[in-house]
Amino acid sequence: MTKAVLDGTLKRGEIPRLCLFYGDSEFMLSFYGDVITQRLGSTHESMYFEEYDFENLIDFLGSSSLFSTQNIMRLKLYVVPNKKQSSQILQTLKDNANSYLIIELYKSPSINNAEYAKRFKGLSANFKDNSLNIADVRFYNPNQNEAMAILDSRAKMLGINASYGILQYLLEIQNYDLGMAYNELEKFIYYKEITKELLEEISHTLGSTKIESLIDCIFDKRGNLAYMVQSLSDEGIDEVEILREIHRYFYILFKLYGHSKAYGKIDSKEALGYVAPSHILNTWSKRSLKISTKQYLDIFEILNLARIKRLNGDDSLLSCAIAMQRIL
Repeated sequence: MTKAVLDGTLKRGEIPRLCLFYGDSEFMLSFYGDVITQRLGSTHESMYFEEYDFENLIDFLGSSSLFSTQNIMRLKLYVVPNKKQSSQILQTLKDNANSYLIIELYKSPSINNAEYAKRFKGLSANFKDNSLNIADVRFYNPNQNEAMAILDSRAKMLGINASYGILQYLLEIQNYDLGMAYNELEKFIYYKEITKELLEEISHTLGSTKIESLIDCIFDKRGNLAYMVQSLSDEGIDEVEILREIHRYFYILFKLYGHSKAYGKIDSKEALGYVAPSHILNTWSKRSLKISTKQYLDIFEILNLARIKRLNGDDSLLSCAIAMQRIL
């Protein structure tokens, strides 16, 4: 099934019982996972990567409710359920008409494109059943028209007045990262109209530059971390957002690192799905190769713990930055 066919299916109000999403664009996998869960209109459970537990999945999909509520499970995986597990999942879905499953198969930074292709072909082969409505979709990186359509739809949903040119400029200053541009739109819900000047003030200069300065400070071990963190706080930038941006930055480095290990070179088009500007890629490349696998894992653990602490109401950004600086 192509993306266009899936769009047509959803337009007719038909929701697949099983969705298999994979491909070049991580944003599109996640975006359509969001679309499906929103169309179902119910709360859902999720298992992400190492959280995946087959027995718990089967128990959840096989459970019944006196109120006939839907069982919706969303999986984000690097690995494919084996043939035996896949058969049991299919049978459980057939036995329980109120159960829905979304599987988003992502490319692990530790594998190459050929291995990823082998995995998603295996996913598709394992989940064949003509008696179920299955959406098996390979997503490609969206072209500019598709990206702009998604941003325009998002802006309208948020009630934001933004012209095509403004949305195009937003995408440009986010280095054509559709996921970043998509999330940035939420910052403008309180403004009657988005202008280029407002974009430069809030989306580009205010947030990005100061967060980049904090990341530079962490890497270069220069400057005052406490001052950087306080400066971001004074600007009113949410700490959870800052942690998210730092996590995204290190994930980019990790993908470049994994690509280098697999191919002996760094290619942003292959590793990230887009061509990064040369001056940015140069910095990313140098930094990505300075960090070991263990250091990456330690950094992600620090960021995850910091996010949990912040969601519990504790200030965690400064201690997180210090811990990462010590590792680097």
